Amino acid sequence: MDGLPLHERMRRGATPHAGWITLRDPLAAEAIARAGVDLVVLDLQHGAIEAGDVVGLLQAVQPHVPALVRLASVDPAAVNRMLDLGADGVVVPLVESVDDARRVVAAAFYPPAGQRSLGPVRAALRHGPAYRDDVANHVTVIAMIETAGALAAVEEIAAVPGLGGLFIGPADLGLALGLGPQVDGRDPAYLAARRRIVAAAHAHDLPVGLYGREPTALRAARADGVDWVVVANDLGLLQDGVRERLAAMRPGDPA
Repeated sequence: MDGLPLHERMRRGATPHAGWITLRDPLAAEAIARAGVDLVVLDLQHGAIEAGDVVGLLQAVQPHVPALVRLASVDPAAVNRMLDLGADGVVVPLVESVDDARRVVAAAFYPPAGQRSLGPVRAALRHGPAYRDDVANHVTVIAMIETAGALAAVEEIAAVPGLGGLFIGPADLGLALGLGPQVDGRDPAYLAARRRIVAAAHAHDLPVGLYGREPTALRAARADGVDWVVVANDLGLLQDGVRERLAAMRPGDPA
């Protein structure tokens, strides 16, 4: 499966477990990439990572696993730039409509398929001079479904040509549904929305990803058809590890 595009590997179950990177340190990112996850996501939306950190983080991670970059917004220029820097794909937050999805897909592919400007820089270093003609095998564009508008249009969004997958943002989706954040949530209305997203994606043979924390909830999501899940967040792991160590050292104290 290594020769397949990343989104096809996702859909075939070859990349079920992802690590989430919010910190700027390449050594920490490399440690997570080498710990057994199948891919990583660099978070430019809510993490501490800046655009100038991306190349170093990609260089630390990609010898071991593929790397996606979550952008800060629906920004075609950022799609172009992160792919030029050699990311294996982008996760685009706050997609609201079919038009948003079409815009970010167009930014990932060269004419006549899209509107991407030619200048692949590190991507050409990774994949060679044929990158431009073979770009569809090296680029995965994933739209986050996390707003009321995106959920209402999810079937149409999933049908956008060139889109490589959907990703469920459970916190914002829960807020959009009036439920509160649903990271690892089990509210019936949230689960119904999640099933709708999975069905829409799978109708077009697209993989679905999900952010989460708790293993039991993530296993349930996988059983419900979610193709890949975030199992580890660097900052969360750091905090959890310190708390567990302190609880072991100070029995009876609050964790």
